[in-house]
Amino acid sequence: MKINIVGGGIVGTLSAFLLSKSGHEVFIFDPDSPGSHASGFAFGEMSALEGSGIPDPLLGFTLSSFHAHKSLIPAIEEISGIPTNYQSNDKLNLAFTSEQANKLQSEIKWQKNIEGFEVSWVTGKDLLDIEPLVNPECIGATLIKDQSSVEPYKLTLSAATAAEKLGTTIITRGITDLLFSGDECSGVKTESSEHLADVTLLTMGPWSQKASEWIGYDIPVRPLKGQILRLDAPGININTSVFHQSNYVGLKPDGLIWAGTTEEEVGFDENTTNEARDQIMMDLLTMIPSLDESRLVHHTACLRPLCIDSMPIVDKVSGFSNLFIATGAGRKGILWSAAMSHGIVDMILGNVASIQGLEHLKLDRF
Repeated sequence: MKINIVGGGIVGTLSAFLLSKSGHEVFIFDPDSPGSHASGFAFGEMSALEGSGIPDPLLGFTLSSFHAHKSLIPAIEEISGIPTNYQSNDKLNLAFTSEQANKLQSEIKWQKNIEGFEVSWVTGKDLLDIEPLVNPECIGATLIKDQSSVEPYKLTLSAATAAEKLGTTIITRGITDLLFSGDECSGVKTESSEHLADVTLLTMGPWSQKASEWIGYDIPVRPLKGQILRLDAPGININTSVFHQSNYVGLKPDGLIWAGTTEEEVGFDENTTNEARDQIMMDLLTMIPSLDESRLVHHTACLRPLCIDSMPIVDKVSGFSNLFIATGAGRKGILWSAAMSHGIVDMILGNVASIQGLEHLKLDRF
């Protein structure tokens, strides 16, 4: 089959890899290079035991994705030759109040029963033995062992390169419309040309709403801006990823400490701001006070695709026999990308679903 993919983020490039690997002729359309937006600027932490829709109803979907990465990432690295810095790591979720501690401890009750993870509550000396840099005012933390992380830009670039080596063509042009013939999407249209295909897949991230006018069906996805600081702190070594509520800090393979983040509903504004920088630094120093002398090296901002119910969409578009969509992963785009890609490719090829929980991600749920 000839397949058009609209969008060159992590879901689009992984889907292209899987489809090309199955012998299909694939074209990715995106006005920017792969990884130019959220897929390239995310934190890259694969936190499988918390977040939107977890545990109910998306624990099965999330665990499917977490484990799918273990085989998918080595496969794309082998073909592309580009390492993604995929690695296992431990994570601490800090509590500074009894209310925060009670919430984390209530979650441990089900988290500790998930096979493949070791979850425990740590306090005092045990906590500081694990991460000596943690603020001593912290009253306790959830320790989750054997989580995973990856460098998102390298993951997206590796997926795109592997797909290209298997025959995918990346066309750096935006799509202005879809082409239709009856109940079929016959292709895509750019400003200068038309490209026919047997199947079209929409992986447009925060720009998914644009497709609503093409298909006559509301796609309730909007941009959620997030900003991250990359800091240089010579001599400071963080042993784990450290989280407190929606904030995080971790030492990355590039030798820099990454700290974030914000959740801003400001439309398609991708500019960094001093206000966000100051807020992230304040939250960072709450977690690890000794980073007060760190030097800011890089400040990034990106737009996450957030669905109205904070769960992704992975589905065939109703009313069309060959039009599919995968979008809306919000803050879990890197983690969920493997399941979203495998799930939508199974639908396109008519395979038995290899991913759990897809029944919760239909477009007609809204």
